[in-house]
Amino acid sequence: MRFLELFKREFLSPVLDFIYPPICFGCGGYLSALERLVCDRCWQGLEMVYSGDETFKEFARSVSAEGIISRLVSPFYFEKDGKLQSVIHALKYQGYSSLGVKAGRLVGRLITTDPEVSSSDFLIPVPLHPLKKRERGYNQSDFICRGIQEITGIPIRRDILHRWKYTVSQTQLSSTERIENVGDAFGVDKKKDEEITGKVFILVDDLITTRSTMNACAKELQKAGARRVYAATLALAK
Repeated sequence: MRFLELFKREFLSPVLDFIYPPICFGCGGYLSALERLVCDRCWQGLEMVYSGDETFKEFARSVSAEGIISRLVSPFYFEKDGKLQSVIHALKYQGYSSLGVKAGRLVGRLITTDPEVSSSDFLIPVPLHPLKKRERGYNQSDFICRGIQEITGIPIRRDILHRWKYTVSQTQLSSTERIENVGDAFGVDKKKDEEITGKVFILVDDLITTRSTMNACAKELQKAGARRVYAATLALAK
């Protein structure tokens, strides 16, 4: 199955793009020769996050009150059935790595505007359970990390944080159920404690809704001695 997916993505897709003009995941319109997967109009039309927004202020207040994640960095808002949902779906379930890397570059540019966050020691993609990663063939958060690293130079660590428990999708769960679902799901490699102590990390994911997953990851890093944990994501759910 993975061979067929690789063949389709690396060999068949370029041929089909030549026969059938590629269309944008966001709006369904034809892409120009210089555009890839999502047209420039769709990227520019996404609702951006501004620090003065009431929605973002409420997110920031909640994060501060929880005292787990020090700060959130995100360029866009996510709305159900909006254009960004199609983009994230293509990244998350259809394996378009270049889309994730481009998204990561956007997040990375935002990180460079914040001296504290941009001085972090490591990027950590929120991990998938090994079984889920085997089923999907990749971790979409890793693609975003690659784009962030291109812009910021912050190294990626995939060997520190692990997902021990196979969890059901968070999509249809309530806030309380989401917290219970990821309880004890994550852990750190005890052999890496010395590399965690005193360090500052940026957790990276595609979408933040209730922060339950990010908080669960951050708690494990803090217990292992992390000095501070930030969160970076392509989008915040409104």
